[in-house]
Amino acid sequence: MIPYGVKRGAVFHRGRMMSETAQKAKELEGRRKDFPFESPELLEKAGYRLGYERPLIVRCFDSRLDAVFDAFLSKNGWSHQDVISLPGGARALASSDPADAAARQTILEAIKTSIAVHDAKWILLTIHFDCQGYGIAFSSDEAEREKQKRDIQEAVRFVTGNLSRDFFVEGRFVDGHGIHPV
Repeated sequence: MIPYGVKRGAVFHRGRMMSETAQKAKELEGRRKDFPFESPELLEKAGYRLGYERPLIVRCFDSRLDAVFDAFLSKNGWSHQDVISLPGGARALASSDPADAAARQTILEAIKTSIAVHDAKWILLTIHFDCQGYGIAFSSDEAEREKQKRDIQEAVRFVTGNLSRDFFVEGRFVDGHGIHPV
């Protein structure tokens, strides 16, 4: 005999009936999601824990990139992430210009807050093609890409040098086709 209000085939967990959403979440909990790293060493360094990774993304606020970021996050199974969005993305972290010092400190404090509050283990620093945050015109696409590559590398060095623990800090380049390792 099925108690009143209980559907045939209902699933119980710890004596309580689970909703369909909770059942689905429980099923997915044990599965590994498609993580963006290639090697087990990187997974371990990033503090990989099933279902609990929360990436932190530093990105430009350019809305042309929204679909690219949404696709990247969806592909990797993330529905919750911390985002620091500002003109130029990670560009300010690479800058030695005194005018960028306040932005650099603000971003670094936001990164530390994400780590403390949401236990972020993977920090993704991005710069994108045709970014107006640079405020300059490049002589060619190659010159722009080379400058942005140097900036991403410097931003990664700056962030890792200012964190007290080991985190996986990665720089990536964004264009209309995706988010690419530098």
